[in-house]
Amino acid sequence: MEGNGLETVFKNVDKLMGKGKYLDAIKMLREIKVKEDSEENADVLSKLSQAYYGLEGVKTNNAIKYLIDSLNIRKNLDQPEILALEMMNLAYLQDETGDGKTATSTLQEALEVATEIGDPNLTLSLKCAMADMLSEDKTKEEESLQMYQSIMKEAEKIGDWENYFEACVARIKIFRDRDDIFKANSEAEENLKKAESILSSIKTKKDKEAFKDVISYLYDVSIDLAMENEDIPRAMELAKKFKGEE
Repeated sequence: MEGNGLETVFKNVDKLMGKGKYLDAIKMLREIKVKEDSEENADVLSKLSQAYYGLEGVKTNNAIKYLIDSLNIRKNLDQPEILALEMMNLAYLQDETGDGKTATSTLQEALEVATEIGDPNLTLSLKCAMADMLSEDKTKEEESLQMYQSIMKEAEKIGDWENYFEACVARIKIFRDRDDIFKANSEAEENLKKAESILSSIKTKKDKEAFKDVISYLYDVSIDLAMENEDIPRAMELAKKFKGEE
């Protein structure tokens, strides 16, 4: 199966997974006939990994196994960009099993691939993933905060607002979890102003909506902070601003 036929099957698989029908998705994927060492098979294996993760999480080795099988094909086909992305997904799965050491090693290898192909956005995404894993260890929180700060600085230079605000929200959450409300509020307010400034400079409605998706988590965490501070008017103001009612 090739081309549009495979794309149609994948769309149907995505619909099934969106409805939580993971066994049906797995059955559909297993019926696909493609060459074993082909890009199409790598795509099928990657989808199988997603379906098994939805069905079982990491209780079994299925999600990891099929993703590794996909990765091996990507390596042979020399697809470094997809390889790095799938390695990031693999690292998250490994981390979820409690194998943080292997997850970090996988991410480091993915970072080397992204650096080698000169993809700054992908590199920043991988650094965000690395900082996320560091932040899970209380003894490495300061290191993760510094890493998020560095990511924000690099992302701002190239206008990579997705990674910028992902790192920003992660820092705010760390401060909030520490009960350092002053720092959490300060970081939130500073970056809300930046987000509003960027949003006001965007011309098209489509681009505005895309950017609002990027900053949605910043608004979510800022509204949560306002609620925790019992500042209901501020929470309502932020909700209205995000909806474009002000």
